Amino acid sequence: MSTEAKRPAMVYHHRTQGVDAQGIHIHEMCRAFSLLGYNVVKVALHAEEQPGKESRPGLISRAATRLPGWAYELLELGYNLVGIPRLYLAVKAHRPQFIYERYSLSNLSGVAVSKLTGTPLVLEVNSPLAWEKSRYGGLTFQALAQRLETWIVNSATRTIAVTGVLKRMLADQGAAPDRIVVMPNGVNPEDYDGMRAIDRPCGLAGDAATDNGRTAENGDDGALLGFVGWFRQWHGLSEMLAALEDRQIFRKGARLLLVGDGPARPELERFISQHNLEDRITITGPVDRRALLGHLARMDIALQPAATGYASPMKLFEYLAAGKAVVAPDQENIREVVRHGVDALLFPPGDWRAFAQRVEELLRDPALRQRLGQAGQQAIHDNHWTWQGNASRVVDMVNRGETGSLGDRAASA
Repeated sequence: MSTEAKRPAMVYHHRTQGVDAQGIHIHEMCRAFSLLGYNVVKVALHAEEQPGKESRPGLISRAATRLPGWAYELLELGYNLVGIPRLYLAVKAHRPQFIYERYSLSNLSGVAVSKLTGTPLVLEVNSPLAWEKSRYGGLTFQALAQRLETWIVNSATRTIAVTGVLKRMLADQGAAPDRIVVMPNGVNPEDYDGMRAIDRPCGLAGDAATDNGRTAENGDDGALLGFVGWFRQWHGLSEMLAALEDRQIFRKGARLLLVGDGPARPELERFISQHNLEDRITITGPVDRRALLGHLARMDIALQPAATGYASPMKLFEYLAAGKAVVAPDQENIREVVRHGVDALLFPPGDWRAFAQRVEELLRDPALRQRLGQAGQQAIHDNHWTWQGNASRVVDMVNRGETGSLGDRAASA
């Protein structure tokens, strides 16, 4: 008998393109289950994730952008005609200990196969999709989508919400709160051990005190600010740049590194050009994981200018694991992870003047930056906010049948 055949199996099912942060989450959880000794069987639209991309070419991507809303919603429902038999065959063939499914709107596959085979289903919910798409994307069949979402959440053996805020939102729509546990995103701490900064890219070279006629003032030490992620409108990057420029942060010696790419990039580049900030702000474009860690290692202050109110921002955990001083919005889901003045500095969401003041506070106080960074790393360790820790909690839930707290700060929210 092969070693692979001797390992217990689990099935990971999802209906995403496996890109961007979704791809990272899927890849890391599958890797974590594998490290725990499981034979991970994936049932998905795409066999491999592409976490460094924003989307995939192909029929599904074209359908998402070209079909009218009502037709795309029917297509999502129609996935069950394919998803249920595919998942059923995988479960019958591998006899997994459990099914782990990333929730998608109107995806009944996990619940159906769990009930047909008696296999426990752990459902991971990252956002209240029925509410979200109804508010921002438009839903034709709103009532149906919401009823299906609540039924799916209540029918899973265990449901995981990534924040306490999200758990409450699901409960407000009719989900049973005692069936939902809170488990935020995580990191691989070993990625940050001995993290080495890469050479400074063009535009960030030279002594920070003086550069192209700009002179550091008021004791600021030329620290490097940084943001990691895809550039989207709701990330608040344009507002962030304007606030930093209004506060003359760049004239005082600071630089900014934007690591990533995305649809908001042209707007950011226009701002940089209009304000002659090419020597102060660098956009890297898409980078691989190794380069991202190198850029992150060089940052002194890590920025989370905005965050969806119910999300568990992956970059926040990366910033903490890297030991960086963090500036983030003071909202409930962020406070589930960090505490103002302890392991981050927080500002009222959307108050860009206050955001720039927090950045300036850190620029003036290297000792504070160091203290916050060390506390953030300790929080990751103390709360086991790691992918392997999350996988272990899932396995423990399945084995014990427990529905209570996961033993971390967020779970009590």
